[in-house]
Amino acid sequence: MTDITTNAPPRKPDPQGERELLINLLRTASARTRLHTNTLETIGVSLRHRQVSTEQAMAWLKEEGLIEHIQLGGRHENQG
Repeated sequence: MTDITTNAPPRKPDPQGERELLINLLRTASARTRLHTNTLETIGVSLRHRQVSTEQAMAWLKEEGLIEHIQLGGRHENQG
């Protein structure tokens, strides 16, 4: 087996609280992205099965704060 060495400088010890905070923030961000994905999929399925109209789906996206993830007309809505 060969040793893998890097030219990285020695790591400074992280304060325990800072490391744990960042780990928890990353977990929270991951959970938030899964929630957004689930919401987008739910809206899409509801639209596909005609449970909501296009206007209702758009309103739902706005209400959830996800409208900026939708590209209309080939351009991102926030790109003027």
